[in-house]
Formats: sequence, C-alpha cells, structure tokens
Amino acid sequence: MRTNRRDILFQHSEVIQSVLDSISGMHDVWLKFVSRTGEYIYTPKCRAQSNFCRMIRSHPEGSERCLATAIKSVYFTPNMPHTFTCHAGLLVLTVPLVCGGELLGALATGELRALGQDGAEITLERLHDLDLDKEKLLYYFAEIPVKKREDVIQLGRLINSISNCFLSLGMAIGETHKAEVEKALIESELKALNSQINPHFLFNTLNAIQMVSYLEDANQTSNLINALANLLRVRLDTGSYFTTLREELQVIKNLLFIQKTRFEDRLQIAIFIPEDLLEMQIPSLSLQPLVENALIHGLEPREGIGRLELRAFIQPREIIFLVKDNGVGIGPADLGKIRDRLIEGPVSKSKKIGLVNINQRCKTLFGNGYGIKINSERDKGTEVFLRIPILSRNKGCELGENIAR
Repeated sequence: MRTNRRDILFQHSEVIQSVLDSISGMHDVWLKFVSRTGEYIYTPKCRAQSNFCRMIRSHPEGSERCLATAIKSVYFTPNMPHTFTCHAGLLVLTVPLVCGGELLGALATGELRALGQDGAEITLERLHDLDLDKEKLLYYFAEIPVKKREDVIQLGRLINSISNCFLSLGMAIGETHKAEVEKALIESELKALNSQINPHFLFNTLNAIQMVSYLEDANQTSNLINALANLLRVRLDTGSYFTTLREELQVIKNLLFIQKTRFEDRLQIAIFIPEDLLEMQIPSLSLQPLVENALIHGLEPREGIGRLELRAFIQPREIIFLVKDNGVGIGPADLGKIRDRLIEGPVSKSKKIGLVNINQRCKTLFGNGYGIKINSERDKGTEVFLRIPILSRNKGCELGENIAR
C-alpha cells in the first residue's frame, strides 16, 4: 500500500502545531492547516476561532458555506500566497501546498478584515438568510482584527516561507521513508526468493529420485539427494544481499544436475562464463530463477532436444548475463504483459518470484538503467538479459551494509 507524503508529514504533527501557534499568536490571526476536503487538520491552540465564525458555523447552511470556503482555499496555484473573500465577506489568506506532485492541503487564515473592505451592514446582508441574531453578529464582527493590506501581504510572504519549510520537511521525511521502503522491498523479495519452493519443480524432482532409486543402486540417488539438499539449503538459508558469481553458479549446477535426470537426453546445456568473473559480486539468487524459468516454461513443454545457454558479456563498467533457450517461446500478447509488469514493478499481492521481482531488486540496488530485458518468439525460444554493474566483493558488501542500515 502506498503511503503518501501527507500521511508521512502529518506523523510529525508537533512541528506543524508549533508553527501554527507561533504565527497565530504573533500576528493575531487564526492560521490553520486545511485538508483537500476542507477539514481543519490543525488549528492553533493558543487562540480560539472567532465568535463571528463560530456563530455562522452553528447554522447548518452557514457550516456548509464555510466548508466550501475552506475547500476553495486549497485549490489555487500551489506554493504561493493568495487572498480571496469568503462567503461572509471576510478576507482569507491561503498558501496551497503541493509536494512531489501530491496536493497536501493549505495553510490558510480566517477571520481577517482589511482596511477598505466591506462594512458590517454589507456583511449582515450576505448572511440574512441564515436568520442569526443580528446584534450578536455585529458585536462579534467588531471583534475581528483589522489589518492594513501591506500587513496582509507581508503575512502572506511569511506563511509562504513557512510553507516552504513544511515542504522541505515533507521531502526529507519522504526520502527517508522511501529509503526505508526500498530496504523493506529488497528484504521481502529476498525472503520470498529464499522461502518459496516451486511445487512443480519439487514434485518432479522427488519423482526423479524415486525412479532412479528403483532402477539403480545408491550412487545416482545419493547424488540427486545431495544436489537437492544443497539447492534447498541455499534457497532457504541465504541471508545476504550479494553472493559471488561462483556461488551462484554452484546453485545453478545443482539445479541442472537434477533437471538433466528428469529430461534424460532431451537437454543440452552450455555455460560460457569467464574464469576471471567468478569472484565478482551479484545479487543473491538472481540467475538461478532465470535458469529455472527457462527449464520449466520454455524447455519442459517442448518436444525434442532442448538447449539452454548461460553466457556473460563484459562491458566497460557492467556485465550482461544471457539465459537463452530454444523452447516453446512466448506469444506477442503474453510477452507484452510481461514487459509491462517489468516496467510497473511487483504487485504486492503477487506470490511469484520470477522476472519481475529480480528486475525490481536490481533497479532498487543499482538504478533504473539496470535489470532485466526479455525477447521471445513463439516456437523459437526466449532470451532473458540481466544487466548489472561490475562489483568487487568489497563494493557488494558495502551496498548490502548501506541497505541494511
């Protein structure tokens, strides 16, 4: 669920409340924070709303008009001061706040009278249909402070400056929250990769073990069980964000050993990884799920000989891994959906641990320029490219430590 900046900022209510109290007390105004729906989220504790406005709001129709005025104060050009006249003829000074493209509300005054503004009789005429006590209204109207227009302009500049401080606070808190969300995202996706075992894969593996144990004596069965144990151990126990390419390849070899037993002579495997890359750091469990996808979704439904390739292409500052199969491929409509999902990112309710989550992890770790690209054609196979920066062991550990913080 998305948490907006308004919710994040308002978790720090003591900052907003303190500012409203200070400005209201020093400048004899009633400065409030108004929501997008006209609700008064924060009002000053150091002074009460004027008797004039409270009397108007005591009438249902008057309350509706005041609500309309409050809503109006939010929907001016954002992040700059504006003045307008409310339904009762009083001056309203407002600064709507937008942060990161999101409308937060407005800092708005109420109950101001400016020199030269309409007098009491005109104000009473505006409110005649509410059938309120005119003598009380006149008395309460006289209580409202009168300000020179230049003073109102100066107050507008002050409130605008205060609003900029709020926006800076909202941005800072938002970035902190974003970092925390990204950390949680990576941790949750890594846990998903670690804890979810494909039931289809596990079921077929156990069938293969059962078949081999029936046809042979202990050796082949022992090797299968050992490969499965090693694979499950890595899937369940990995707790770090990064691993070496050598360790990831060992996981892949355990997977391929098991799958070759199932495929028998129908599977050809080619791995082209330069020896000098084996100690580089890569995100944990980033290649193995791609290989598993190729086997299950590409090659298993295919009739005849299936071929799986794993290659690495070295660029000046990055490395591109290619997992390629000659399997059944993906049709244009389904391929479009997959590519859209790669752009949109993982759906929170999704339990799948494939391309989308790996892609999102890489983008979160390294930036939007990295991640997964997929090409496929029906009955001709699929290519999945994983692009990441070249990382030393120290750099990978450093990234992991920064995320963990």
